Amino acid sequence: MKKIIFLLIVISSTTLKAQETFEWYEGTCYMKAQIDTSKATYNQIQNAHYTLIQASDLSQPFLAYQVKDTTYMNVKGIQFECGNFLNELDKMDYPKGEYWTKIKKEKANNLREQCLLHEKAVIALTNPKALKGTPYCKECSEYISALEKGGEILLKLWKKMTEEEIATANNPELLSKTFEQSWNSPNNEFIARLEVLRYGWWNCVLQNQKEWFSENLYKAEFQKLMISITPCN
Repeated sequence: MKKIIFLLIVISSTTLKAQETFEWYEGTCYMKAQIDTSKATYNQIQNAHYTLIQASDLSQPFLAYQVKDTTYMNVKGIQFECGNFLNELDKMDYPKGEYWTKIKKEKANNLREQCLLHEKAVIALTNPKALKGTPYCKECSEYISALEKGGEILLKLWKKMTEEEIATANNPELLSKTFEQSWNSPNNEFIARLEVLRYGWWNCVLQNQKEWFSENLYKAEFQKLMISITPCN
């Protein structure tokens, strides 16, 4: 009788294991995999995939296209959102192993860096000195220095950036006309600050940031947690 009970338990356990599946999309491709529950739980897989891959980027505005956009920017909003993201990340349970421990830590570090840069960008709207000492400040010193000094130095850099953009633009006439209107505005120095922040400093930051995440490595480690993956149809 004991042998029969043991056999039933084994069959039942195997059936449950076979039903532990994870579904997700890669672009428009629907994917389905059978989880190896000896390596990870469904929640661990879901947490890692959602938080590290599919979680939305920070949504609080920190760069302005127009002067009116600055009214929607505030440091407290950024701090609140960042705090929620970091708390969620810290509490989530992930698959065990060196890779998953490392990538969770790197995700948190990357998020902290983004939060700091976003905060400083908003502060720099009224106090450009806030960008001093931020990540990539050496690489982007040309823009930070001009933003801090303001006046003719800032205007000159803005004009230089715009002329370079006009030279490769699909519609240089429209871009030139828009620039002339902004240049002749009584608020031209503040507009220059917005432009240099967005298209100068921030582009420089993006160009110098190191990739913290490898999609190919993630997929390889992800597949190790699965018994099988159904190919995309």
